[in-house]
Amino acid sequence: MNVNIPLLLLTSCTALYGCLGRKDTQAQLTAHCFSCDQAPPGTIFCDDFEADLALSEKYFEYADGGGKFVLDDTVGRNGSRGMKAVFKKGDVDVGALRKSIGRTPSEYIGKNAVNPEQDFDEIYWRIDIKLQEGWRGGGGDKLTRATVIANDDWAQGAIGHIWSTEKWYLMVDPASGITEEGVLKATRYNDFDNLRWNLGKAVGTTPIFSDKYAGEWFCIEGHMKLNTPGQHDGVFEFWINDELQAKAVGMNWHGDWNSNPDHFKINAVFFENYWNSGSVQDQERYFDNIVISTKRIGCNCAR
Repeated sequence: MNVNIPLLLLTSCTALYGCLGRKDTQAQLTAHCFSCDQAPPGTIFCDDFEADLALSEKYFEYADGGGKFVLDDTVGRNGSRGMKAVFKKGDVDVGALRKSIGRTPSEYIGKNAVNPEQDFDEIYWRIDIKLQEGWRGGGGDKLTRATVIANDDWAQGAIGHIWSTEKWYLMVDPASGITEEGVLKATRYNDFDNLRWNLGKAVGTTPIFSDKYAGEWFCIEGHMKLNTPGQHDGVFEFWINDELQAKAVGMNWHGDWNSNPDHFKINAVFFENYWNSGSVQDQERYFDNIVISTKRIGCNCAR
C-alpha cells in the first residue's frame, strides 16, 4: 500500500467512508495497515472503526450482545481501533453488525443503506479477524453472510454464508429461498424448511481457527454473484489473505426471479458472533476493516 500521501487526506472525512479521526503521522498510517481514506476503487461502504460516527448511524442493526460486542481503541490491527467480541463460557450470541446496501423492502432494513436506489447483482466484502491468544474451540460458527432480503417479512431470496466448519476452517455454504423455477418459497428469516441447500458447499484450505494461529490477523474476502436470470452462472467464493480458499460456480441462485425489476437483489451483509453450541471457555475475538465493494478489494496487510 502506498502511504506517501499528503497529511491533508488524513483529516478528510466522508459519511460513506469514515475517517481516521485524528492527525496521524505517516508512521501511524502505516501501522493502521488499511484506511477507509484510501478505500480501493469500487468501494460502496467502508468502516475501519476510526471515525467518531456511532455504529447505530452506520448500520441498520448494531447488536452489542449485552455489552459484549463493543468498540475498543486498541484491539484493531496494529493497535488501531476495532471491534471486540467477548465470549463467556457457554455464550451463544454476543452481537452483530448488519449493513444494508441498495434497495431494501422496508424502512427498517433500509436504515443507513448505501445507494438505496441501486440494485446489486454482485458484491465483494471483506473483514479482518483475530482470535485472542489462547483461543480454543474452533471458529465459533457464524461469521459473515451476504443476503437477498426479499420482502418486509425478511424472507431470504439467497444467502451467501461464510462460516466455520466443525474443525478449523471457513467454508462457503450457499442457500436460496427461491426455487430453480424462480418462485419465492421462503417466508421469513432462516426459513430452513423452505431453503435450497447443496448449491456448492466448499471448505477452505487455511486452518485459521487452529490453536497455532490464535493471536494472528487474517483478512477474509467474500464474493457473491447472482445468476443471470434463467441461467446457471452464479458464483460464490472467498479468499484468506488474498489466497483463494473455496469456490462454487455454475450456480442457480434465483431461477428467473431476479428478472423482475421490482424484486430485490443483494441488499445486506452481516458480521456476526454466533456460536451454535456456545463458547467452550471465556475468550475474545476482534474485527477490523469492513469493506463492501463492487470490485475485488484485496488485503494489502501482513499478518
